Amino acid sequence: MRVGRRVRVAGIPDLSGIRDAKSRREVTAVFRHVRGRCMKVRGFSRYGFVDLHFKIRKGPLAGWHSIEIEPSLLLVQKSQ
Repeated sequence: MRVGRRVRVAGIPDLSGIRDAKSRREVTAVFRHVRGRCMKVRGFSRYGFVDLHFKIRKGPLAGWHSIEIEPSLLLVQKSQ
């Protein structure tokens, strides 16, 4: 996996560590939005998580989002 490679989000991480219920609901909704979608890897965190940036076009969560997700929850797409 490298920057610029397309990946499909195959799962949602365990978010039980987020104590605030409102924040957990919002973060869960964002991860549900991207599950099953393909997007480009934008970078990597110092802990080895993959950085993904995307825009939600409609609804209460509309706007730009950035998430860090474990590589084990991603499927690398074949090069064309």
